[in-house]
Amino acid sequence: MKLSSSPTICRKALLPEARSFARQVGFDWIALFRTWTASSPVHPDFSVGMVRDTVREHDVTLSELNIRNLTGRKADSDERNLPYNLRQLEWDRPLTRTLGLSSVNIKGGSRTSEAMEDLIEGCNRLVDSVPEISLNLGNHVGNRLETLDDLPKVFSNLDGKVNVLLDTGHFLSPGQNGIAIAEKFANRIGVVHLRDQKADQPVPFGEGDLPFGSLFDVLNGAGYTGDLAIEMETVTWANPLEATIEAREFLEDFLGKR
Repeated sequence: MKLSSSPTICRKALLPEARSFARQVGFDWIALFRTWTASSPVHPDFSVGMVRDTVREHDVTLSELNIRNLTGRKADSDERNLPYNLRQLEWDRPLTRTLGLSSVNIKGGSRTSEAMEDLIEGCNRLVDSVPEISLNLGNHVGNRLETLDDLPKVFSNLDGKVNVLLDTGHFLSPGQNGIAIAEKFANRIGVVHLRDQKADQPVPFGEGDLPFGSLFDVLNGAGYTGDLAIEMETVTWANPLEATIEAREFLEDFLGKR
């Protein structure tokens, strides 16, 4: 398993600054987001080649890319329009290949029956259209994959190239049993986003409700060797640099003892 820096802790930082932050806190890997953070690889001042070179030339390797959500709707009007949404995502997926990745992270839309139908159809169409790039589909508070019951309903209808993005913070916030999900989908986990919390409030790693021991027992038992992206969003107990270093050291120490 490899530890990766998530730029969600420094959302306003452009890619060079986010990359520099990753190195300062001791990471060799960095995750990027198509939206949500200023370090997006899609930026008017950056070409794709510049993004690729910026990461490679400074001893930081791109571990994962999170693209736009598969909502089945148009962003400007909220009109249901799956073909339109898929065209947006089809623009994002070649970016993944250009940046040297073989999978991409994605999340769904709101908690409606329409959103579930569009999520299933859309994911299957995406893996059919670009079969060499797999999908990691993540859970998120308030969207189509929020609860323990949601994932089996969706994943039982998805192509085997759609894996699980296990986001611990978004299971802890609504009080869901993330370990039960990890156990059920142990052999289908494509990437893990780690955040420790007390209820919906992020806290230092090891001080919240995330059962690290049980989670890593499941991951080790499944032979998981993928990315562990450390998310430190809305840090309130320390400065972001210090808090992220402490989280990395906690995980390195924890993993080293297992």
